[in-house]
Amino acid sequence: MNAPKATKTLPDGYNLFQSLNLMKDNKLLLSLSLLSIALFIVAWVGLGWLFQWLRPGVTSGVISFSFTVTGLMDILMPFIIILLVTFVMIILHEAIHGIFFRVFTGGRVKFAFKGAYAYAASPDYYLPKRPYMVVSLAPLVLITIGGVLALLWVPVNWVTPIILLLAMNASGAVGDIYVFWLLTRMEDDVFIKDFGEKMNIYAPYDDVAIV
Repeated sequence: MNAPKATKTLPDGYNLFQSLNLMKDNKLLLSLSLLSIALFIVAWVGLGWLFQWLRPGVTSGVISFSFTVTGLMDILMPFIIILLVTFVMIILHEAIHGIFFRVFTGGRVKFAFKGAYAYAASPDYYLPKRPYMVVSLAPLVLITIGGVLALLWVPVNWVTPIILLLAMNASGAVGDIYVFWLLTRMEDDVFIKDFGEKMNIYAPYDDVAIV
């Protein structure tokens, strides 16, 4: 039997199974926010240890920022770096989501920024479970692998920004991780429609909600 593919038309016999909107579920949003903070700390410390193991004896810049400028720039530079790293991380993260949406649907991908919230979505298509799971975790996996490989050879002054980017990306992927985990508990025949602000999960009528 052929694996289901992305479609603009929901198959016969399907109905809304679950709708997920993190912005409107305050309890879930709080839980994921706390988990995001914990994940950032674990990633920051763990990546620092990993770097020291990969390049023993090269520790400068891993724990704190180091610059040769003086005066006001000494104060501002860490904040500038954090803002730049945040911007780059968001662009990379959502671009990877968008690329995989495009790969699996071949159609239009919607990108949007709403305050501190950014997303890539494919609101015209229903995606099968497994491709959507790939879309969900692709930024976390690819950025982490790319960043760890970069730590093997980048100049020492780049180490802290890269570790910061990886830790922020892991922290920012907490929603993706939750969706991935949620889908592992569902049958393979479900379809997902991602609107960006929310996602709807559809299943055959005789399926029973599990959450």
